[in-house]
Amino acid sequence: MCQKNLDLMTSVVQAAKQTIDVCQEIFFEKRWNCSTILNAPKFLPDLTGGSREQAFVYSLAAGSLAQTIAKACSSGLTSKCGCAQIPTEPAPGNFRWGGCGDDVKFGVAFSRQFTDQTESRRKKRSKDVLMNVHNAHVGRKMLADSIAPICKCHGVSGSCSVKTCFKSLPALKVVAVMLQNRYSAAVEMGDNAAGISALQTTGSKKSSRSLSKRVASTDRLVFSSISPDYCLPDPSLGSVGTQGRECDKDSTGSSGCRSMCCGRGYVSEIVVQTFKCNCKYYWCCEVKCKVCRKLVEVHKCR
Repeated sequence: MCQKNLDLMTSVVQAAKQTIDVCQEIFFEKRWNCSTILNAPKFLPDLTGGSREQAFVYSLAAGSLAQTIAKACSSGLTSKCGCAQIPTEPAPGNFRWGGCGDDVKFGVAFSRQFTDQTESRRKKRSKDVLMNVHNAHVGRKMLADSIAPICKCHGVSGSCSVKTCFKSLPALKVVAVMLQNRYSAAVEMGDNAAGISALQTTGSKKSSRSLSKRVASTDRLVFSSISPDYCLPDPSLGSVGTQGRECDKDSTGSSGCRSMCCGRGYVSEIVVQTFKCNCKYYWCCEVKCKVCRKLVEVHKCR
């Protein structure tokens, strides 16, 4: 598939990179901070054992791929697709449809083929296979549902003589935050995957399709194994622990030292931080800044 779509491989790489960046950004203040995603493709058990974290990463990655491909279409980076079809519903207000909308339909189709093919090649229709396929579907659906009109005015000297709208996908972080809410409310598959062991022995395609349909009947993320607390290093669970992680001694949330350090306490130190300051704009077209320093107190888990 890669060889047949060489012009889209740059977008695939971009999707992988932004999946890593966004995942680590929104879990920055959590015990599990998405750091193990950097081990790809050799994931640790936190991303292979059926956890909530695995559910989130699979859904985010599938949505990310659909987004980058859809935007590659509207940017003219490939000949395999182009602008999205003109919407059938009326444009907002007194605007009309124009411009070049993101081809989310092609992006979702490509993402489904690219991500789900790997799972479908597995010999056993295990619980995790169904889980991964379902969660990837949720990520793509969340992305597709988030597309929204962007309206602009065009005209001479700032006039609004031409008013056009096109549909555009948001930044991946917008979708990631929605998926993070579903991560918190994820459902353990449990009986939803009843009969999987029988499917593995009988190889019944009909039963497999029926089971997949039941599991995919919800747009909630699903997981098959309970996550550890990620407090201490445990390679068998994919936990790297929180020792040395920075925390906020005044926070009562997940970033607070009480939660982050799991009751082990923390050490404090004064460090020098450098930052840009007193920035000035010089015509044309340069911004020059000074480098300032300040002392800050940093707290790290024991």
